[in-house]
Amino acid sequence: MGEVVCRRCGQTRPALAQAPLPGKWGPVIEAQTCADCWQAWVEEQTRLINHERLLPSEPEHRKVLYERMAAFLLLDLEGA
Repeated sequence: MGEVVCRRCGQTRPALAQAPLPGKWGPVIEAQTCADCWQAWVEEQTRLINHERLLPSEPEHRKVLYERMAAFLLLDLEGA
């Protein structure tokens, strides 16, 4: 496992062992997010799903989760 300069925390930290999601999001997250910040997002995502009663299987709800994830992790989708 290598290291990554995380966009969220700004530090060089251990990288994720593999892309955490399939499709276009996985490589972006893997290249821009450290393992600790990804774990923080997983916990935040759980809170959002429960608090806002989101259903990840619903396309509109999934879109909201991806938007929130990009903002939470400060992902650069243009540079990816």
